[in-house]
Amino acid sequence: MIKPLALTIGLTTGLLSQMSLAYEYGEYAADTLETLINDYPGRYRGTTNFAGAADWMEQRMSPGYSASRQDFSWVAGGTTRSSQNVIVQNTGISGRNLIVGAHFDTFFGRPTLQGLDDNGSGAGVLSEIARNLAGIDFEDGVTFIGFGAEEEGLRGSNAYLASLDAEARSALTGMINIDSLITGDMMYAHAGSDSVGSSELTALRDHILQIASEMGIELNTNPGLNSDYPAGTGCCSDGDSFLGLGIPVLYMESTNWDIGDLDGYEQTTNPAIPGGSTWHNPTLDNETVLVGAFGEERIAQRLRDYSRLLTRLVLEATQTDLRYSALSGAALLGTLEDTLTRQQQSLAQVHDLRWIKLRSASRAVGSIDGAVGIEGQASPQQGFDSEPDQRSHQASAYAMADIQLTPTLNLGASLSFSRSKDSLDHGGKVDGDTWQAGLYGSLQDDSPLWLNADVSAGRTSFDMTRAVFIQGNGGPIILDQKLDGKTDALFWGGRLLGGYDFAHGNLSNGPMVGIDYHRYTLDGYREKSSLRTALRTERTRFDSAELSIGWQVYGALPLNTGKKLLPYASLAWVEELADGFSEDFELTSPADGSVRRIDNGRATDKHFARARLGAQLSLSHNLALYAQASGRLQHTDGDQTAYSAGVQFAF
Repeated sequence: MIKPLALTIGLTTGLLSQMSLAYEYGEYAADTLETLINDYPGRYRGTTNFAGAADWMEQRMSPGYSASRQDFSWVAGGTTRSSQNVIVQNTGISGRNLIVGAHFDTFFGRPTLQGLDDNGSGAGVLSEIARNLAGIDFEDGVTFIGFGAEEEGLRGSNAYLASLDAEARSALTGMINIDSLITGDMMYAHAGSDSVGSSELTALRDHILQIASEMGIELNTNPGLNSDYPAGTGCCSDGDSFLGLGIPVLYMESTNWDIGDLDGYEQTTNPAIPGGSTWHNPTLDNETVLVGAFGEERIAQRLRDYSRLLTRLVLEATQTDLRYSALSGAALLGTLEDTLTRQQQSLAQVHDLRWIKLRSASRAVGSIDGAVGIEGQASPQQGFDSEPDQRSHQASAYAMADIQLTPTLNLGASLSFSRSKDSLDHGGKVDGDTWQAGLYGSLQDDSPLWLNADVSAGRTSFDMTRAVFIQGNGGPIILDQKLDGKTDALFWGGRLLGGYDFAHGNLSNGPMVGIDYHRYTLDGYREKSSLRTALRTERTRFDSAELSIGWQVYGALPLNTGKKLLPYASLAWVEELADGFSEDFELTSPADGSVRRIDNGRATDKHFARARLGAQLSLSHNLALYAQASGRLQHTDGDQTAYSAGVQFAF
């Protein structure tokens, strides 16, 4: 049954969700279920089939987790009886822990009982949830448990709880129990019987009902038609062991609370199921009868829908979606800061080119020269020698003019506009528009000594899209959300550069020293989204300060065609006093008010080399082309590598 069922799941799920393009929900649960019912019927304590089923559950649940077995015993009728729980866990980073469990044993003493509904179905879904979330970096820990001996008085869940000390119990955030998912006419989510009047104890039930509404899955809760079972509550499975601990307990089941004694024990009105229930009955709770009564699609749909619902619930109940959102937000803020530094450096580069030209030719006192130009810049993904696999690019337009005030002093002003585009992972992006104004000056005479200085200030408007993308190791795409935001930034600062030139014909070279300081202020923002993963940030300030010493070469080489080539190159050692990036980012999740501080994760080398190589080609007195490559050497993070090219018209 289950092999054709996997095909049915594949055909139907593809119509339901974009997430299924990468993976079909329910397939893994179906494979687990197939082996449990066909290879290990009658899987109760003391049998080889129970031992085989326990091995199978561990094999299906353990990849990506720490796995263990818990042996336990109890005395009944003067006889000691034993069974076993299968436990896999990811401890997370917070110290808190969510329990997700389903029993995989069948009713004692019935060796032919397949237990497809009770509870091969719940065990199959349990294995799939674990598999879907394997490899994910959890915030709160999660423990998946295949309980033994549920059918003999909830022995496995009681034994597990008894093994927890006071500290481990206090770390529990909730318990999710999965049991009997196929026979019932409707899908249900209930809170524990201790939850009446407590919104805290109904949190998991309310949460999954909200997820079901979002996904378009019909999910019900006990209507409370029987006064012994208050509305919204359930019972009578391993979740009962966790009642009274002050944590929310969630029961997931399929039955029908509108028929019979209105207590959920009668599961279906389907006439193919005599008496309306299949529990513990080898002649009914098996593949042949359930497929005949409900069709293969019924089983496929239940495995698929419960897996979708519970995978998402575990992700959110452990706050792991908020953790991933904060990591995504920190990556975005890092990109904004990187973009600001590149935008500021684009005008600084224009000033550098102007200084080289001023030092390569004499000017008459009182003369005013200027230029307008455009340039483009690309930054590869990795270091200085990498292929230009483009991570970001920008285009700039600028205008500048300067006057030769005295034989030794030249002063000028500049104005630029830059537009940058950064492509982030999974469809995220950052678009930035920057206006920047600057003043620059050059002091030199007939001696080899020279001194350059500039100051600048700018404003950037950012329009960004952030992606929250979560996928386990080979599992489904659990979240793929896009959140939009806008913010602004200001920056200002200045540089002082000096050096000494040795002339060798048309080339000059010599030592240089410099100091550079800039301050950046990035406004906070709040993403206007109803998504739970939306974020809020506060205003941040960060500084860049560098001391540098190096050597440069430049010149003016006449060409036979009447054109002139102005090559230049430099290599400088940099002592970084402030790296121009925040050490960490503080992000708030409006969904629950939680604040997460995320380390920037950038390399923090304070001593490195910076190289630059470029040339200007004067096509005429007025028109010039230029190109440049620059980057950092001996630095762990090579993200400042850039290639640029432009055209300039002088007047």
